Amino acid sequence: MTQTILEVKQLQKEYTGEVTFKALKGIDFHLNKNEFVAVMGPSGSGKTTFLNCISIIDRPTHGTVTINSKNPFELNDEELAKFRRTELGFVFQDFNLVHTLTVEENILLPLALDSMQEEEMMKRLAKVVEFLGIEQILKKRTFEISGGQKQRVAIARAVIHEPGLLLADEPTGNLDSKAVNDVMGLFESINRAYHTAILMVTHDAYVASFAHRVIFIKDGILYNQIHRGNNKQHFYQEIMDTLTFLGGGQNEV
Repeated sequence: MTQTILEVKQLQKEYTGEVTFKALKGIDFHLNKNEFVAVMGPSGSGKTTFLNCISIIDRPTHGTVTINSKNPFELNDEELAKFRRTELGFVFQDFNLVHTLTVEENILLPLALDSMQEEEMMKRLAKVVEFLGIEQILKKRTFEISGGQKQRVAIARAVIHEPGLLLADEPTGNLDSKAVNDVMGLFESINRAYHTAILMVTHDAYVASFAHRVIFIKDGILYNQIHRGNNKQHFYQEIMDTLTFLGGGQNEV
């Protein structure tokens, strides 16, 4: 039986000021364990707000977000901080690495914050750096490594505590084409090997074609979704056709 790791019901988000802006207008969505889903849509469609509500950066105005059978917005500050560290992994476009720390120290940071035993930390470190192929750069500082290596380090930090859900916001935005292929191959491998569900916002149809399913948000609502099936090239073309119809091409942010 398929298990759901993320359930979103009637998600709404309003920003109030001189004029009230409804960024999300009632989205229903679920993500199964082990599933890899990309989120796309034109600029201003609400896709980043959608991800921010799921990652607990923004609090929804209405509706519920349930992750691993828990509503994170019902937790107190201490419980919420622990929930983010243990249940979720985050990968961003600009890597968000701490430049004063070595690669190894950056990767171990989530475990250190949870005061994990050193023996267990080293065991997990060895496993994840071998998986990602970054054993040779552990003692380097972040300014000494390439963009593709930085994203591998950011991914290692995101998955070292073995979260059930990995959230990615434009994870290939600062990478060249070779690094894009490498990183997306890693996302596929993590999804398979760690049984980690992935929800990724991207503007790039090629990047989205690595996912199992793509959902499209337009004007704050869930407009459409398509599944990959067995033909990746056909899936890519479907993504491009949908983006063209929505008015956002491959380079639409």
